[in-house]
Amino acid sequence: MAVPRLAVFFLLALLAVMSPAAASASAAAAPETCVRTMQRMLSCLDFIEHRTDAVPRPCCAQLNATVAKQPCCLMHVLHGDVARLVGPGFDTARAMVNVTAACLGDASVLMSIARSCAGKPLPPLTPEYPFTTGVPPAPPQTSGATRLEGTSNTALLFALGAVAIAMLRI
Repeated sequence: MAVPRLAVFFLLALLAVMSPAAASASAAAAPETCVRTMQRMLSCLDFIEHRTDAVPRPCCAQLNATVAKQPCCLMHVLHGDVARLVGPGFDTARAMVNVTAACLGDASVLMSIARSCAGKPLPPLTPEYPFTTGVPPAPPQTSGATRLEGTSNTALLFALGAVAIAMLRI
C-alpha cells in the first residue's frame, strides 16, 4: 500500500519541480496551477484511500488553507479530475463528503465554492493535465448524415469518376 502513495508523492513532486520552470518560461500567459495545493492535500490521502478511519489533523489544516487561497482547485476533486490522475484507489465521494464534514463542519462552504467557481475556467490541475473546463465537453453526436457532411467533395467526385470510367469499359 505504501508504493501507490509513494508513486503519487513522486508524481506530484516531479510536477512541482517542472512547474516552476514552465511557469517562469510563460508566467504571464499561464494561470497558476493547483499542483502545490494538491501536494498539501496529500495529508488527506490515507483517509481518502481507506488506509485510515480518521481524517488526519494536517488534512483539515490544509483543506482550510486551500479554501482560503485556491478554493476553485477543490473543484478538480469534485469533478473527478484528481481521481483520474491519482488512480482507482482515490475515493472522490469520501474526499468530498467525509473530509468536508470533518474539516469544514458542513457542506455549505463547499456549495459556496461550487457556486463561485461555476462557469469559470478552473486553474489547471497540473501543467500536463489541465482539466481546466468547469463542465466536461459533450461527446460528439454523429450520424450517417454528419459523417457525409465532413466528406470531401473531391473524394465523391473521384468515386463518381471511377464509376463512370468502369461503365464506359462495359
